[in-house]
Amino acid sequence: MTEKQIVRKLRDALSNRIEREADVVYILAESRKLLEDTSPNEPHFALKLYCHWAVHVDLAGRDTTLPFLRQVDSFVASALADNNFGEQHRMFHEFGFLDSFRQLLKRFLESCGLPTHVCDDDPSWGAFLALYASVIEDGSLSCNAQPGDLRVISGVTFTRGRPAPGCRVPFDMVWDIHLLDGRRLTVNVRALDRPAGDEMLFHGLRLH
Repeated sequence: MTEKQIVRKLRDALSNRIEREADVVYILAESRKLLEDTSPNEPHFALKLYCHWAVHVDLAGRDTTLPFLRQVDSFVASALADNNFGEQHRMFHEFGFLDSFRQLLKRFLESCGLPTHVCDDDPSWGAFLALYASVIEDGSLSCNAQPGDLRVISGVTFTRGRPAPGCRVPFDMVWDIHLLDGRRLTVNVRALDRPAGDEMLFHGLRLH
């Protein structure tokens, strides 16, 4: 299928009401096909991650995954040394709030001349995200490094955690970070809103 055909199919899908899990899977699966041809240096990693998760395909490719895994490796090295997590808060914010998913999807659709209404307002995005949450409920996404690439970790597996009604994102995200020494660091990420409207991120850590 050519890029032009994929764009046409996406336009048709995005022009209709997005009401079913199958609609979300289709949109992200077709988007993933176009993203496979983008440069690994372009800021599409988060979008690729969420598209892959929707179709239950692990992320692969050293050029694609290594920059992200290096961030996680640095975070774990700091965590193990009991250092301040402030420098790594941005990493959790990006994936915990799914802000980058919404922003990058909108930018990607715009670059293809496609409708962006699914990203344009909070109710539309909230409905899309609720369907997405159901899609990934029983699946996980793995992102693994090659031997020698990193200092302390070998990879990360993402799973959907417990429902989080009333939170900015309606579910927790669980990161299982696999250490080179055989241990596992589990990070439970929850997005909260402060009463004043400020954003807040909660994450619990457990080493086992």
